[in-house]
Amino acid sequence: MPRLAAAVLGLGEAPSIETDPADDSPAGAHYRLRFDRDRRGRSIVSGCVQTGLRVCCQRCLGELEIPVDAAIALALVRRDEDARDLPDHLDPWLIADDRVRPLELVEDELLLAIPQIPRHSAGCCHTNEVCPCEASIVEGKSAESSEGYRPFAILGTLRSSSGA
Repeated sequence: MPRLAAAVLGLGEAPSIETDPADDSPAGAHYRLRFDRDRRGRSIVSGCVQTGLRVCCQRCLGELEIPVDAAIALALVRRDEDARDLPDHLDPWLIADDRVRPLELVEDELLLAIPQIPRHSAGCCHTNEVCPCEASIVEGKSAESSEGYRPFAILGTLRSSSGA
């Protein structure tokens, strides 16, 4: 999964999904896929994927493990028009040829599970420094009401120095 490898630091421990008890591999993704047809004759893929994704926390730059337990409910479609007619519980999976690559499907689900800005919860980072805006949120105050904290004060000095 080259796209996933570029986006994460690695895979953490994956919970077991009815796997062989002799398989004690500590890292990897467990997935189960079922290919079927619904009542309207559409090709359907259902299942789940479970793993832990190790990513870089954008607050402290330390390692963060994100547990993933994602349900998969897809309809294989050939055109965008077919995707518009799908029920709400199915997501479209656009296929260009008659081949479906299950590994790409699993990789996409794992990529979708990564938060846009991965970070530890407040107070759990590996750094001792606390961002002033984060500290005010943790204390129950808004960033605007905290005394002495003015994130855009530098803009006022630029304006006054330019003579405007």
